Amino acid sequence: MTLKSLWLQNGAYNAVDDRMIGGMLLDLSTDPLSGAGRVFAGFTITAQATPNMTVLCSTGRAVCPTPASDGGGYVIMNDAALTVTVPPVSTLGRVDLVLLAVDDADYSGATYAPKVYVLTGTPAASPVGPTQPAGTVLLATLTHLANATSVANSAIQGNNAGNLHEAEYYATTIQSIPTGTDRPVAFGTAAQISPDVTKGTSTAGAIPDAKFTLVRGGLWSIDAGIRLQTADTASSGIWMGLDGTGAFRFASAINNQGGTANIEVAVHCIRRFGPGTPININCWHNAATAKNTDPFNQSVHFRASWLRP
Repeated sequence: MTLKSLWLQNGAYNAVDDRMIGGMLLDLSTDPLSGAGRVFAGFTITAQATPNMTVLCSTGRAVCPTPASDGGGYVIMNDAALTVTVPPVSTLGRVDLVLLAVDDADYSGATYAPKVYVLTGTPAASPVGPTQPAGTVLLATLTHLANATSVANSAIQGNNAGNLHEAEYYATTIQSIPTGTDRPVAFGTAAQISPDVTKGTSTAGAIPDAKFTLVRGGLWSIDAGIRLQTADTASSGIWMGLDGTGAFRFASAINNQGGTANIEVAVHCIRRFGPGTPININCWHNAATAKNTDPFNQSVHFRASWLRP
């Protein structure tokens, strides 16, 4: 990239050069010529007063990256609520992304305009969200049940643009944990997604939604929790470690309470990880028989937040 400076007396500038100013506001990524967009205020996604197959986007201010690594950013302002159409849902569930972007004919097409739109995922019995395209800002995640005919606030997972480097998932289904055996836990529902964290199938047990890969290297804060339906006097716990091995454990927690109450155990670590590190959250107990997880109130959860390089 050529060394540049704006607003010199004899300078000549085009739109790409002017976008350098917006690029100063981007959240810098590992590529020094680009960055991730961010919302400064507003752009909150909510259901309509009478829920239907649209959502409402509030007023706000944001900066959106260009789709190419030229160091530029679009400064975007919205001064009136927008209605965003959600495509119909089939007989299978689906996870969609609500995105902020800019159509720019300098890169493709023939349009010059900002937009808020829905990127649909693939319908499935256990759906996952689509990959977020370059040059977009993630505003929210929509989780649709099969045959849904409206989008309620309960189907909208927050305004995700507040922390671009945080991923959060939880479980809504019961999982059986065998006795005396470490088992990776699955976290199938997204509360917040990030390109910094990808989800996959664990090597141990081939369990879908149980492996998380930290795409971005640096200092991470990771926490997870589990709740077991147990009526035995038993110990239980969870630990986080590298996918497919118990030889390298980052953190662990044990609960020796037992008794009749469902047991909750949580674990947390702040640690530096290299890019591409795959991890699992494993659960175990020593009750006499297999025990089920209790996904009450998102108690079976996983959260990973990137802090800094």
